[in-house]
Amino acid sequence: MPFDFELRAGEDLPAGAFARLRAAGPVVWSEALAGWLVSGAAEVRIVLSDLARFTSAGTPVAEVFKGEGMLVNDTAMHHVIRAVWARHVSRPAMDARSADFARIAAAVLAAAQPGGGAPIDFMPLFRRMVLEVITLLFGVPQGDWPVIEHYAALSADTPALGYAEGSAAQRRHEAGKAAVYAMIDAQVAERRVRLARGEPPADLIARMVAAVGQNGITETVMRDNVFNFTLGAVDTTERWMGNALARLAANPADAAALRAEPARIEAYLDEVMRHDTVAQVIQRKVREGGATLGAQALAAGDSVYVLLGAASRDAAEHDAPDAFDAARPPRANFGFGFGFHYCLGLHIARAEVTALVAATLAAMPALELVACDLGPTWALLGPRRLVLRNHPAGANGRHAA
Repeated sequence: MPFDFELRAGEDLPAGAFARLRAAGPVVWSEALAGWLVSGAAEVRIVLSDLARFTSAGTPVAEVFKGEGMLVNDTAMHHVIRAVWARHVSRPAMDARSADFARIAAAVLAAAQPGGGAPIDFMPLFRRMVLEVITLLFGVPQGDWPVIEHYAALSADTPALGYAEGSAAQRRHEAGKAAVYAMIDAQVAERRVRLARGEPPADLIARMVAAVGQNGITETVMRDNVFNFTLGAVDTTERWMGNALARLAANPADAAALRAEPARIEAYLDEVMRHDTVAQVIQRKVREGGATLGAQALAAGDSVYVLLGAASRDAAEHDAPDAFDAARPPRANFGFGFGFHYCLGLHIARAEVTALVAATLAAMPALELVACDLGPTWALLGPRRLVLRNHPAGANGRHAA
């Protein structure tokens, strides 16, 4: 079927694309992408959990994060790597850091002076929030932020679908990645000095450095996974923030309800992720021997495009799935993947976004949307530019109409 990820005005995307997929079936062939589009929730679960038939190897993201990166490692080593960090990025660990996240969010927002009526581009604020958290949890100093920012800009929208081999974009990406690895090597060397002095590992980089030589963790595994985890969610976290605040600015009643009950922010954000999934597509390859999925025969080597946003709007999973329901009862969605490679940084991202949204609602009682640019593609869905303001008419506490 005809299908692409271009974001065209007037076509109600991605909802319109999801409707066409539903009509065609949960597994359909795309000539344009030369691969299978998998949109049904049941079929998505199979692809993301059946490692005997589907693999990350050979996909563009595997080239970005290397074979040793946990994001694309389909072997038992994946669990060994996750175990180094899992307890330290768990829900209890992030809850224990809640005051730190709130402090960072308040400081980031205060610097923009949000209380007046001037329009504010929030994308730099989102980036500052993410970088401050990287410093907090990974110990990456502020002086290295430009390296991360440059690589994030190069990577926006591209890892899911890849670069043309030998293209200028690919060369720029590889140069940016080399700069990140150089930064990581310097950080690793510094951690080794601390560990040699008898200091306990104090951040997430140090914990992986300390694990080298244990349970099969090699130098390469350590480097690739520090790269993977430190850089893996910069853009996606920012866009989740953007999707949430763009929606709240356009819906004053929802914003007022969350100001009155901040404890509801987290559930609201989960509905934002379900309805406006950021990473709309991830890719897999069919292993030798082929597979049958949704009554379709898939050949070895076929590309499979797993449409997470479509699966999160499957009517078998949710009532009125295309409607945004601020009061929808919490239920798992596919915004953070599923199965073997379920997002390890989920609780970090949720803590960041919750803190930033709470701080914005508190500081801007008359939140108004001025401009929102989603860019040219919905493969990674969320603002590239988001301008908000505290509506002057609401400066005394009244909400804008």
